[in-house]
Amino acid sequence: MNICSAIVHAKPEVAGVVQSRLEAFEGVEVHGGAEVGKLIVTLEGEGDDALADTMAKFNDVTGVINTVMIYHYCGEEPADKEVMK
Repeated sequence: MNICSAIVHAKPEVAGVVQSRLEAFEGVEVHGGAEVGKLIVTLEGEGDDALADTMAKFNDVTGVINTVMIYHYCGEEPADKEVMK
């Protein structure tokens, strides 16, 4: 399981449209920030390459200025099932 979070900077006047386009990507959720053009995004999927490819495609979305990865979790256990020792 791989989970990443990112901030996607977008032009504020089109951030709502950018949000809709990002949410069309598989495994992507937008958690807010459209009102100021800083979209808080999580990506979930299998394999580092798949998530990296998806994040790279964010920059092809019209209105996106750039994408910055904030956090990356990679593990064999799902994040909500991780064993505490």
